[in-house]
Amino acid sequence: MRQKRAKAYERLMASYERYFNFRRPYQILLDDEFAANLHRAKLSPQKQLDMCMRSETKLMITQCAMHSLYLKGSEHQPVVDLAKTFERRKCNHKEAIPVHECIASVVGPSNKHRYVVATTDPKLRKQLHTVPGTPIVHYNRMVLVLEPPSEVTTQRIQKIEGEKVSQSVIEKRELKEMARADDGSESEGKEDKQQPVKKKRKGPKGPNPLSAKKKKTQSQPSSSDKKEHREQQQQQQQQQPREQTEQPKKKKSRRRKHGGSGAGAEGESSTAAPATE
Repeated sequence: MRQKRAKAYERLMASYERYFNFRRPYQILLDDEFAANLHRAKLSPQKQLDMCMRSETKLMITQCAMHSLYLKGSEHQPVVDLAKTFERRKCNHKEAIPVHECIASVVGPSNKHRYVVATTDPKLRKQLHTVPGTPIVHYNRMVLVLEPPSEVTTQRIQKIEGEKVSQSVIEKRELKEMARADDGSESEGKEDKQQPVKKKRKGPKGPNPLSAKKKKTQSQPSSSDKKEHREQQQQQQQQQPREQTEQPKKKKSRRRKHGGSGAGAEGESSTAAPATE
């Protein structure tokens, strides 16, 4: 195989892996005619398909295709022996049906199991072109050819690419919004850090109620105490008038006037003068 063609096939299978989730080793589903052509050309199916797909492959054949080989007689016994080395794919057909119908039913409308179909039947190839994501290999003049993707497959790839682009745009917008929100929260955090935090001053604390002494409650006097108190008051009242009567009356002192005192002195001097004569 030429290097240019090998690289083209490798890129093509890489696109199937990327957009349709193909995995290695690839599952190759062969029909009876494809196996017969390789045997006539004395080509190893495993080796040729590994070279074509640029990877390891797993060869498979359906029960209906094996039944078709048995019907061709003893001349195709070597082909039957070769097909027996392939993995048998159960098609769940109780009675054998035409091979192209069997393979089309196994592939289904979406190629859920990711088969690569190797066939020389033009009718089957045309039918599989309507199934997106189905690689087809055909035999042409001793060469295995991997067909380019069909229109349905390319349309599906473009649709997936468009969805990825729209998703990436949405993700970018969401990332920008998240970045803006983070910037806003960081700026608010910086402002909060710049503002000094006022410390609360602790005032004087009250006494500990557990350590404080309890106030003594004044006990109310009993009835006997009340009687004694009354008797004491009565005795005090009786003693007060007696003490007042026993105390002597104080003499009233007369105050001398200044004028009277001078006249009296003159009279005394006048009376005393004739006595001396």
